[in-house]
Amino acid sequence: MKSIVLQKLVITNFKGIKNLIINFSEITDIFGANGLGKTTIFDSFTWLLFGKDSLDRKDFEIKPLDSNGISIPKIENEVEGTLLFNGEEIVLKRIHREKWVKKRGLSEPEFNGNETIYFWNDVPMSAKEYTSKINELLDEQVFKLISNPLAFNNLKWQDRRKVLIDIVGETNVNYIDNDLGHILELTKKKTIAELKAEVNAKVKKIKEELKQIPTRIDEAERGKPEAINFESLEHDLKLWERDLERIDKELQDSSSKNQFLINRKTEIQNEIFGFKSKLQAIEFELGNTARAKTQKDTSKLDALNQRLQSLNLELSNAQSNLKQVEANRDYESDRLGKIQKKMEYKRLEWQNENYQTLTFNENDFHCPTCKREFESGDVETKKAEALTNFNTNKAKRLNEINLQGGNLKTESENIQKYLDQQTERVEQFQTNINKVSEDIKSLQSAIELEQNIVSGTDTPSFEKVFTELLISHVEYNSIKDSIQAKEQELANIQPISNSELEQLKRETFGNINIVKQQLNTKFQIAAADNRIYELKQEEQSLSASLLELEKQEFDIEKYIRLSIEALENNINQKFEHVTFKLFETQINGGEIECCEALINGVPFHNANTASKINAGIDIINTLCNFYNTNAPIFIDNRESVTELINSKSQIINLIVSKSDKTIRVEAPLLFAHS
Repeated sequence: MKSIVLQKLVITNFKGIKNLIINFSEITDIFGANGLGKTTIFDSFTWLLFGKDSLDRKDFEIKPLDSNGISIPKIENEVEGTLLFNGEEIVLKRIHREKWVKKRGLSEPEFNGNETIYFWNDVPMSAKEYTSKINELLDEQVFKLISNPLAFNNLKWQDRRKVLIDIVGETNVNYIDNDLGHILELTKKKTIAELKAEVNAKVKKIKEELKQIPTRIDEAERGKPEAINFESLEHDLKLWERDLERIDKELQDSSSKNQFLINRKTEIQNEIFGFKSKLQAIEFELGNTARAKTQKDTSKLDALNQRLQSLNLELSNAQSNLKQVEANRDYESDRLGKIQKKMEYKRLEWQNENYQTLTFNENDFHCPTCKREFESGDVETKKAEALTNFNTNKAKRLNEINLQGGNLKTESENIQKYLDQQTERVEQFQTNINKVSEDIKSLQSAIELEQNIVSGTDTPSFEKVFTELLISHVEYNSIKDSIQAKEQELANIQPISNSELEQLKRETFGNINIVKQQLNTKFQIAAADNRIYELKQEEQSLSASLLELEKQEFDIEKYIRLSIEALENNINQKFEHVTFKLFETQINGGEIECCEALINGVPFHNANTASKINAGIDIINTLCNFYNTNAPIFIDNRESVTELINSKSQIINLIVSKSDKTIRVEAPLLFAHS
């Protein structure tokens, strides 16, 4: 078993303790009045190990305070502890101090935060290294549970329960009841809590469904139509359908007669249309005759106007052509200017190229590697080759420039010829425009004179002549009489009315629908009866399922009850003075999880201080065996306990003593110090 024993504590400037050295034994009694710092001793030990106080608080004030409650600056807070770990002595030290830095230009140093220094057997360490070595000694959570009698019961009940189950392991109920084999099989895939919740949910759902079925059956019964004489209805339906067939036949005969009348009306309308077409032809012919008799002689005026129209068109075309020719001429003139500029550029380019000569750099005739000058014969050969290449390339470039310049010259000459032609066309169009304009002026004067002559002639009105011609035209008047007779015949044709038959058909059809709706209740009654049968079958099936689930529910409760008893027995066997209640029975008989320590049947939170401390020692003894570790137990309010149960752990009693105005330590059996 891992054994941790506290041999010595040296406390300096820690909370309310200025300087205190304590040598511990297997049982150490620390006396003092309230407020002297007995609990601070426990805090200093937990701070030395984990940087927290005995209440597991990391952020707590460790600096001593002055009379005004203000932290005293520039002092170090130090705790040094000597431990025996499995017989080996280990000296731990933790120092908390302020950092004061004197900046350039300032006479006084400034506070720059705090720092913590760690030592392990006088070897300085980083926080990470120190924490790592502490964790190798003991687990922080385990230390809290085995060093404070109240620590375990200060945990949440869920955490207490988990620790206890870790101690005894999961309870196996295979041996409890052979009838629960099917429950054990189901718990292989689900926890018993999940299985119980699932079955309870199914039971609840089935009960709700069963509760609704009578209402649903009643609704189906109430929604079922009353039974009637369906044979009589079917006989009536046949009679009404026979009447409908008779009415449809009569309507069909009436429609045939009406179709004959419609065809006759169409024939008469076509005849009237033919007569009116003849009238229009006669009116057109007589209209022309009337116009001929009443029309003035405007043939000469018409010819003059036609000639004027022709000249105006000729003038418009000539002006349009003139504008197009001028636009083309301007465009080509602009292009000619650009080409001439290109020709000038080519002449300058040819001159520049022609003036080019070849010059040699003497460095070109040295070896690029050793810089030695080539032989004179080699130099002359290279110069001759270079000159030949230069002249060849120069001649090629001059030839290209000449060719490009020649092409530009040819294009320039072609454009100039085109411009000369367009100038001649402009002059021709302008001459023609001037001539046509003069002809138009002369023609307009002649038209004005002819209009005056035509206006002075007196002739009868067209309407009067046309009316007289119509009245005297025999065929025209005969056709009008025929049209009038046909229109009268058309007005006399009246279709046969089917309104009474159609009304009778609508009534008959309505009666048929009423009978069919009444007959439809036959199917509604059958559907309702079938639905009621289905609901009753469903009720039987659900009742059988409910019975099976309630049996399963009973078995689950039995399994849980047996598991509870087994688990509590296994756990309580681990303790001498304390028992644990792990389940609480509800009003409905169900069990819910809990974790309550009982001292002689009294819940831990209702027990007195002495009982709580002894119960805590009993729990610590079991935890030490389970975790295979012993550590010092700090017992606060030890004066409340007259008789403490035995423990293999080191005991440090913190005892309130009004007569002790300073801390007093009694440790009769001191450990040996190195």
